Amino acid sequence: MYLAFGCLSLLVSVYLALAASLYQAESISTAAALARAEITLGCLIYPTGIWFFSLYAGLVHWRRWVIAAVVIFTPMLLINLGSPYSMLYTGITMRPPLVLPWGESVHDFAGTEAPVLTGLYYAAVDASFLWAVCCCVLLWRHGRGARVWSLTLYLILQATASVHAEMVNYHGGRGLTFDSLAFLALVLLMSGVLRRELQRRNQALAVSLDELRSETLRREGVEADLRHLAYHDHLTGLPNRHFMHERLQAALASTEQVDGALILFDLDHFKTINEALGHDVGDELLKGVATRISEAAPPGACVARLGGDEFALHLQPLIDNNESPAQAALRITQEITARLTAPLRIGNHDLVVGVSAGIAPLPGTARDVDSVLRQVDMALYRAKAAGRHTAVVFESEMQAQADRRLLLEKGLRLALDRGEFEVHYQPQLDMQGRFVGAEALLRWRHPEHGLIDPDEFIPIAEETGLIHRIGRDVLQQACLELETWPAAHAKARISINVSPWQLFTQDFVHTLQETVASTQADPRRITLEITENAFLHDLDDAASKIRALEAAGFQFSLDDFGSGYTSLESLKKLPVSELKIDRTFIEGLHLGSHDRFIEAMIAIAHHLKMSVVAEGVETEEQRTALAGLGCNAIQGYLVSPALPSAAFHSWLERLAG
Repeated sequence: MYLAFGCLSLLVSVYLALAASLYQAESISTAAALARAEITLGCLIYPTGIWFFSLYAGLVHWRRWVIAAVVIFTPMLLINLGSPYSMLYTGITMRPPLVLPWGESVHDFAGTEAPVLTGLYYAAVDASFLWAVCCCVLLWRHGRGARVWSLTLYLILQATASVHAEMVNYHGGRGLTFDSLAFLALVLLMSGVLRRELQRRNQALAVSLDELRSETLRREGVEADLRHLAYHDHLTGLPNRHFMHERLQAALASTEQVDGALILFDLDHFKTINEALGHDVGDELLKGVATRISEAAPPGACVARLGGDEFALHLQPLIDNNESPAQAALRITQEITARLTAPLRIGNHDLVVGVSAGIAPLPGTARDVDSVLRQVDMALYRAKAAGRHTAVVFESEMQAQADRRLLLEKGLRLALDRGEFEVHYQPQLDMQGRFVGAEALLRWRHPEHGLIDPDEFIPIAEETGLIHRIGRDVLQQACLELETWPAAHAKARISINVSPWQLFTQDFVHTLQETVASTQADPRRITLEITENAFLHDLDDAASKIRALEAAGFQFSLDDFGSGYTSLESLKKLPVSELKIDRTFIEGLHLGSHDRFIEAMIAIAHHLKMSVVAEGVETEEQRTALAGLGCNAIQGYLVSPALPSAAFHSWLERLAG
């Protein structure tokens, strides 16, 4: 719109200049050229005016009106350029000078009109004005009078000037006319209107810019808050796991890597505090721990809360000529843990927390953040396994052990489906050398790594929950094996190890009864071996399950007796018919020696009407010594190692022969 108005103003100014120059022309040829140029400008002014009017009025199809005006006035423009006296006149004559009201004398010319072309031109001009009047009426009807009043005033002035010009021409054509000056009124009126619109738009733009600046500042503040929330812990205000992850990533990616370390702190038994005193006290404790770690951390270190009761400390660099980076990190860790163990006053409680810590040297062998976090987790796990309240530095062997554990865990999930588990049987003899039973021992024959020791894979099976499937499979195989023994050993029993995790399950009793029923095995010939640790979780629950199975005919043996935590009081509550002395007590037993501890265990068992089986008997001296102490049966390499089913049957045949 402003471009159209600028073009219109430029054409009008030239048109007015030509109209004024016509009164100063001194020859007919000059007057003819000026008249032709004036009509040419008129053929340009009206399409340009329609262009501006359409945009100013906000017409939807403004391009159509502009094209129509161009189509109408372009042929006239071409005809006018080819006419000697313009398209309106066939000839021009000079008349006597015209004296203006203020006394100035100017030249006056008269022309002979070309009727057809003059009629067409003024018809097009009148149509343009009529179109403009219709636009104004339409705008007034749509309540846009504040915008269209200037156009309406111009059209009134233009109409007045045109009527005045016609009156002058009617009376002989001698006098001043103002129809050309109406264009000047249009320019002046619209200049003022558009100037005010621009001012209002500038003011609105300034307000919008101020609002935009305010919105930008507000958004920047919100983004800063969101960034802080995304990278900081809401409880302690410390950086969180995401922040630490990016910091470690930057440290590992740096071209100038320096010795550093990542330390992971974990509060010992924090769950107990939450359960006993409530989460509010637990939260305050976490805040206090965060404050102490931050205060004790060296300058430049980054303290973060990774989640729960885990805090991380990134140290970089570690520079000390007298100690290695690992030693420096361990020293700093010990200083911080010593400070953390001081009592914290939370409300009415003085709380003391133990802290375990894992340390991963940087850059070390890790090449990415995930590897660093795995290493520090392994070191922390080792610290907790070592008895808690200690710190352990990651070593490469931990990674090897973790890889081995992962390999076994993945393999365990496939071993049952692939039939990789084997049940071997180790015979038990009484002190007269008679076969009284055998213990079913699980073996895992890995296709790539051969036989894997149960002490290595059973804990993994317990932690992953696979022990339940494995236990059911071993029980079924053992029951089926029992039915294949010769009739001469019809009273011999088979011992099956039961994991504490199996005993904890609610359907333990039902599973055993269902398996025995499906295999038609005699439960009186089945002894379930349970370690002392099984009773630490819930002694009453374990005792009730054992009594239920005892009523069904099952026998129970307390395995590895003496190496656990069973008290005599709990032993009295358990319907156990057998004690198995752990092999660690048998190793130091020799002929002629008098082991009062073994003697006491056997005496207690006999007093409680239990039989005693000694494990790990490897020499004749040990057997003789155990016989002298009153042991009922032995098991170990002196009798036979654990044998596969076929080899065990051959052993039974040799024993009978």
